[in-house]
Amino acid sequence: MKKNYEDRSWSFLIASPSFEDPVFEESVILLLEDTKEGSIGVIINLPLEKTLGEIDDEFLKYPILSQVEVFDGGPVAKNRVSIAVWTDGQDGINDFSFGLTAEKAEKMLSKNPSAKAAAFVGYSGWEENQLNTEIAEGTWLVIPADLESISQFDPFELWEELLISQNPIYQKFPEPPENSENEN
Repeated sequence: MKKNYEDRSWSFLIASPSFEDPVFEESVILLLEDTKEGSIGVIINLPLEKTLGEIDDEFLKYPILSQVEVFDGGPVAKNRVSIAVWTDGQDGINDFSFGLTAEKAEKMLSKNPSAKAAAFVGYSGWEENQLNTEIAEGTWLVIPADLESISQFDPFELWEELLISQNPIYQKFPEPPENSENEN
């Protein structure tokens, strides 16, 4: 039997430069799960510029975790906070854990000072065949996820850096003018 579904789990979805959507414009999404029934991921380049301790006093009892940066993970379940901890392969082993309890994340971070962590408010989700349709329409560029990219680039520059790395032609486009008033 021929498999006609391509699983894109553990990929980055890079919003196309032509994609004008107030939620996903210039987004990079870490696609965590991609199945025939649907897909979920989190936006990894939209920091809320707050820490877990700042968004919820409950996290203050975790000294390391309370300082973790929080990102807007997407438009679904905005009342849900998900925690991720990873190592970026400096010791030769990549490890990524998502959806951790606060206790587990704190323990992992205290045992491994070089580990990185982030928290996400909400997530991004697609119904059956929705993501495949958007990819076919050119809404998203799909590349393998790379933990090093998450740690290496400033979140505000990640979209541009990944876009240019996949298609250098985008480097040649001029910046849009700041004031585009028509002269008459």
